[in-house]
Amino acid sequence: MIDKIVKEKCTGCNMCAGICPRNAIYYESDKEGFSVPKVDYDKCIKCGLCVKRCPRLIENRYKKDVPKVYAAWAKDDEIRIQSTSGGIYYILAQNFIKNGGYIVGSVYDKDYKGAHHSVGNTIEDLKKIMGSKYFQSNAEGIYGQVKDLLEGDKKVLFCGTPCQSAALQSFLDKQYENLYIIDFICRGVNSPLAYKKRIEELEEEHNSKVKLVHLKNKKTGWQSIASYVEFENGDTYHKDKNTSPWVRGFIGCKGLFMRNSCYDCKYRELPRISDITIGDFWGIHGMKSEDMFKGISCIMINSKKGKDLFENIKEDIVFQQRNLDEMLEGNPAAISKLEKHKNRDKFFKMLETEKFSKAVEACIEEDKETLIKKVFRKANSVLKKINFVLHLDIIKFIKYNFFSENVIRHKGVYLIPHKGTVLELSKHSRIYIKGRNLELCACKLRKSKTEMYLKMHGNAKWYVNNGAQINYNSYIEIHNNAILNTKFFTANCGAVIVCARKINIGEDVMMSRNAIIYDSDFHQVFDKNMKGTNYPKEVNIGDHVWLTTNVTVLKGATIGRDSIVSAKTVVTKKFPENSIIAGESNGRVISGCNGWSRKAIKSEKK
Repeated sequence: MIDKIVKEKCTGCNMCAGICPRNAIYYESDKEGFSVPKVDYDKCIKCGLCVKRCPRLIENRYKKDVPKVYAAWAKDDEIRIQSTSGGIYYILAQNFIKNGGYIVGSVYDKDYKGAHHSVGNTIEDLKKIMGSKYFQSNAEGIYGQVKDLLEGDKKVLFCGTPCQSAALQSFLDKQYENLYIIDFICRGVNSPLAYKKRIEELEEEHNSKVKLVHLKNKKTGWQSIASYVEFENGDTYHKDKNTSPWVRGFIGCKGLFMRNSCYDCKYRELPRISDITIGDFWGIHGMKSEDMFKGISCIMINSKKGKDLFENIKEDIVFQQRNLDEMLEGNPAAISKLEKHKNRDKFFKMLETEKFSKAVEACIEEDKETLIKKVFRKANSVLKKINFVLHLDIIKFIKYNFFSENVIRHKGVYLIPHKGTVLELSKHSRIYIKGRNLELCACKLRKSKTEMYLKMHGNAKWYVNNGAQINYNSYIEIHNNAILNTKFFTANCGAVIVCARKINIGEDVMMSRNAIIYDSDFHQVFDKNMKGTNYPKEVNIGDHVWLTTNVTVLKGATIGRDSIVSAKTVVTKKFPENSIIAGESNGRVISGCNGWSRKAIKSEKK
């Protein structure tokens, strides 16, 4: 039966007791404080249901779609500051409650020495669930409560670890249209015993009972990952990631007191198993210092239900679609397994007789190898910054960011002209930059004199929403009164964009070598009546589109999001989302022509 599951596999999801038809399963805490199942064999009928439905032992049947990734935060600063990340869970749950739904999540026990999953449908209930707990929550009995709500046609928003989310789906064993599931990027669940010992130690130090715990408090900023505690006698405790024993043991030691199964978690993968995954957007690039202080959430939309939840909160949040690779770079825990700390067993042995903080300090002394790695990482970071400055055209940087009317930028973002950038901007042309830096002539080969050209005529406008990186040997030209509207995109060597009317480029678009985008033929072609036939037409390229080598996109083309255009393809018409577009032009007669002119095309008369 389920009590025979090896320690390294059991996630402590607390599902098996609820699924047992004879109430033969109960839980006990092991010596590390983690919940483990036990079986009363006088009641057990050996049906094996506990093993058959254990999410850790069966194949993962709950995978959703490949995620779309967003960086986001609540517009309400109070919600954002009080939240662990950017306040996205609060906004999702608040909207859900307002529409008559029930929320399910982890709340602190009354004495703040543990946590359990609870059901609520008020804002007061939400405030108790708000904020991550960073140790394992007791979910015993919660899956049955969720099922009762669903069978009563109530809408339910469940939030838990990935293993708890999988446990709920396994417990229900069928799809419910009124169930929505949120999980989070989980580094691993910490020992409830270790957490309790830490709280008891603080109560002893302050000679008072705890009345509030706020892990990852933002008094000194989101990135400080600080612990904040209030006591009944009025004392307070605040320590950041460098001085908090709890954070140092959890983050600094790669999980000194995590559950054994977390080191081999089966849910560290894509696609995810829940409708929405939330977390901190660690490692995000190009954000304002104010936003880095207040906190930024990562949102992964994994299903149609997740998309519906997201659509319902757009008015209450600030959001930007971002690159999945960027998110994974700062959140390796989303897909990568953690190595078990060499002193983990030593820590739990010491915890039997020593205070929490003393056990942590004794186990996190860095060895020489770790110190050497830190030195190399720091040196590499410094070298990258030096290299960046050496490649920067300092004069153009100062001129266009601080003394030119051509560039209008939000605070903290810049036009970055690397050496070799050639700018020819008319007096009235404008580049509007926000979100991230606009880098020109980037990724240049050492000692290369190859240039990158940007030419803007008359009242040309380029709206740079979330930055861009344009490599050397590329060419961008925007004609008078034309508009180039871009979200974050990259253009490799030899890329060309020429805009006569309007070109729209979505978020996370990648232009490979020699890719070309034109919204005009730029010279007139006449029909038999000597009327122009080839006026400019707007080009639209959706989010997350890859234009591969030697692709040409011409006037009037639309490429739906999440599409790939194969090498040497010429795109002239509209294509839907999620398309692979291919077809080299080999030349054929498509219509008659009565001459052409070198004169530039004028806009079609309306």
